[in-house]
Amino acid sequence: MKRLMSGLCALLLLMAGLGSAAAQEADTVWELVSGDGRHIAYVCYEPEAGDQYISEDNRLYEVVRVEGEKAIAEDKGDMPMPDVSWLDSDAALPVSAMGRRRVALYCTHSDESYEPSDGLYSDDRRGSIYKVAAGLAEELSSLGIEAEAADTLHHPHDAGAYRRSRQTAVELLKTMPDALLDIHRDGIPDPDEYAVTIGGKKASKVRLLVGRGNQNMAANKDFALTVKAVADKVYPGLIKDIYMGKGAFNQDLYPRALLLECGTYTISRDRVMTSMPMMANVLSRALYGGVTGSAGTTDVRGSSGADKGGETQGQPDPTTPATQTSKGAGSGIFWVLGIFVAGLIVYGIAATGSLKGGMHKAGRNLNEMTGGLVGADPKADEEPEGEKKL
Repeated sequence: MKRLMSGLCALLLLMAGLGSAAAQEADTVWELVSGDGRHIAYVCYEPEAGDQYISEDNRLYEVVRVEGEKAIAEDKGDMPMPDVSWLDSDAALPVSAMGRRRVALYCTHSDESYEPSDGLYSDDRRGSIYKVAAGLAEELSSLGIEAEAADTLHHPHDAGAYRRSRQTAVELLKTMPDALLDIHRDGIPDPDEYAVTIGGKKASKVRLLVGRGNQNMAANKDFALTVKAVADKVYPGLIKDIYMGKGAFNQDLYPRALLLECGTYTISRDRVMTSMPMMANVLSRALYGGVTGSAGTTDVRGSSGADKGGETQGQPDPTTPATQTSKGAGSGIFWVLGIFVAGLIVYGIAATGSLKGGMHKAGRNLNEMTGGLVGADPKADEEPEGEKKL
């Protein structure tokens, strides 16, 4: 009897495990549609009235109601995008961080993988999403940015994952990075939703997700818009869209935090990795104006000048104020020289007791200090009577 009960318990546990795995793989996909039923997009986040969506062509939509697995969205017109005309000019872009450049990355859903490459939708040991995060960090590092990709696991893939990954995010924020990125892959079944060819290379699109349920929503939205505007200019098609949904996604911790959906589970991880140099390039330009290197002497193509795929040049070092020119530096030198000469004159007056004698003595001293280039020649005339005793 004990053996029978043990067997039944084991069977029930196995069935429960299989059921859990099946439920995990069967992600619910919602469709965003217009009021007249026109398809807008697919999302794997349960939509709610008030959510906003910015399409690849920068059209703004707002969810007005949800009916089953369809979210009806109202077309709000073209979304005003940030001005990134500085990409085509030599003007420096004001930056968010002076000096050291740093970006932190982590993966809330530790199991996420890519079926065509990994043979798994989800790996309970360690998903290949960590390889994507490490790849992006490596590309950022090659551009002169300190990039830390946390390898902490946050299993299981459930509602508590963000609570667990929050601890990792808090640790990363102790180093005060310029941006905090949560790296994911989407659960949309159709690979064509993310497949793209950029510069002749088979790559993957990236979706940006902003949580609207936190105090940093406006700042994070602005950051997402800047990233997309830069990508639209440098690598058209790289950024798929921006979804602003309910919840916080730990973005309440930082005013420059984003969730990146790097492809979907039905696309090859190789395509996703192809996109990482482009994504690093875009992030570098969005954060720092395109300049890399500790001294600001290299552009986004690296010190060798070999372009990583972008079509625009790097910008001047944004850590140098735009008003700091050689003319300003020369003006400062003349101020110092003027103060020095005035000091010599005052000393001369005090020593000789007369303005004429003081001027003469200052001229002689200046002549001696500059090797005869400036000031009165001491042999040109005799010293004033009052100075002979000095």
